[in-house]
Amino acid sequence: MPMRVRSPALQPLASLRKRPSLGISAGLPSPPFRRAFAAFLLLGVVAAATGCSTPHTAGGTLDDGRQRVTALVLEAAHALPATVTFTPPTEVGEQPCRKTVAGFVIGKTGAHRAEVPLIVKVSPGSGRRMLDVIANAWSDAGYRLNRSRLGETDFPQLSADTPDGYHVTATALTRPPGPGEKSTLDLYAVSQCLRGS
Repeated sequence: MPMRVRSPALQPLASLRKRPSLGISAGLPSPPFRRAFAAFLLLGVVAAATGCSTPHTAGGTLDDGRQRVTALVLEAAHALPATVTFTPPTEVGEQPCRKTVAGFVIGKTGAHRAEVPLIVKVSPGSGRRMLDVIANAWSDAGYRLNRSRLGETDFPQLSADTPDGYHVTATALTRPPGPGEKSTLDLYAVSQCLRGS
């Protein structure tokens, strides 16, 4: 009786497992290395997708920035009616510019932003109206306005970017002040990242 030979494709899997390896996996790295490489690759993809948000360092010095932010808040205050009162700022703060990747701070750039607040006392109930006065002044000066927070109930805010890269905000405190107190309007200006003194 003739013997039937079974096709190798039909042989049981157990017999295929007993055969020697073809040596294809001999050159592949070990599993721990592959996992580390995959994690590193994933981190690179995330960083590329989210981007490095390290701020640009602008031209000019930090001292130029201090003078400019002071001038910006004073210009806004002087655009208001003569009935408001304020004390011109005598000090300008600084905040370091930080390097970030995927939302995580990884260090400092060595540059700083100059920043200054100015509190303006206004008649009770007039804070929101004063924001419109400032909006007109900033618009006339060519600032790019952001009115998205003007509708807030307690702290309506107007912000703008100047043509030379500075950022300014005006926030009104619309809650009724205490007896004998005036309402306030908070002005704030901040520079781009600057180096030097």
